[in-house]
Amino acid sequence: MSSSTRVPQRRGRLGARLTAAAGLAVLCVTAAPAMSASAAPTASGVMLQNGRFEDSVLCASPDNQAVWMVAKSAAAGNSYCRWKQFGTDGQFTLYNLGKDQVMAYHGGNENNVWMEPEGSSGNGNDELWSWGGQEGWGASALQSYLDSGQNVDARSPYINERDKPRTDAVHTRGWRHGDQRELTWKKVTG
Repeated sequence: MSSSTRVPQRRGRLGARLTAAAGLAVLCVTAAPAMSASAAPTASGVMLQNGRFEDSVLCASPDNQAVWMVAKSAAAGNSYCRWKQFGTDGQFTLYNLGKDQVMAYHGGNENNVWMEPEGSSGNGNDELWSWGGQEGWGASALQSYLDSGQNVDARSPYINERDKPRTDAVHTRGWRHGDQRELTWKKVTG
């Protein structure tokens, strides 16, 4: 097989995990009574809820490669707001069920968080994340594995809106810059 037609080993492992999960889902669907899409079980991923703005969750855009904040109530049943973690809390990929891609960060202070096909960045660390220790408010920093000083930021970048969740595409921010609660997240099933 030529190198241009080989599937990257990481993509093969992710595909195998997803195939196994899909097989289990088919088994569950055939054994369970029919239900509406909005009543689908939460086994299909979790939402990532912000530690300060508890009505805000992280979602991939269906229209572009950006990641956005969405009100939790509006995200219910939306597969673009559902994530699966592959790996340990110290090093993992975040796979988005609706986008069929992974979340990535390519470096720089306060730079964009993007969605991309797994293994496409050229630097595998761009697609890796880690959880910081759990803070007193019950959430943990969602850190770039490439640069653990950069965390996924939910706070609005506009000075007159620092107490509101961001309405622009999600970026990172350094923990040392204060207002750390907005840099923390927790997995929720609702």
